[in-house]
Amino acid sequence: MTDKPIDWTPDLTLPTSKSTVQHFIANAGGDRLEIDAAPWGEADLAVNGRSIAHVETAPSAGDAFRALETIAEDFEASNKARGDRRLDQAIEDDEVRQRLGLTRLLRGRDQRDR
Repeated sequence: MTDKPIDWTPDLTLPTSKSTVQHFIANAGGDRLEIDAAPWGEADLAVNGRSIAHVETAPSAGDAFRALETIAEDFEASNKARGDRRLDQAIEDDEVRQRLGLTRLLRGRDQRDR
């Protein structure tokens, strides 16, 4: 059995049949992911309400969903990797820190001087 990083839940409030668009929702890494898949093989992926991917010519809704699921997993993996790297970085330049709206943490001697 494969460990899926994103757990998709179908929107059960919509009618379901082989001729209707299916809507799936997932939460991963602090993001809200949505996939709408049409039976003719067209699908859209949105992250936090912003469209990031579209499939037009998949053989079926299932194929379109799986293609966008892979894109969503890659998107979340890259966000996690990018977030992990940023946590390790220290911003030493006061001007850059000020432009970003960050405050300087005072340690040891710096605190005594103030």
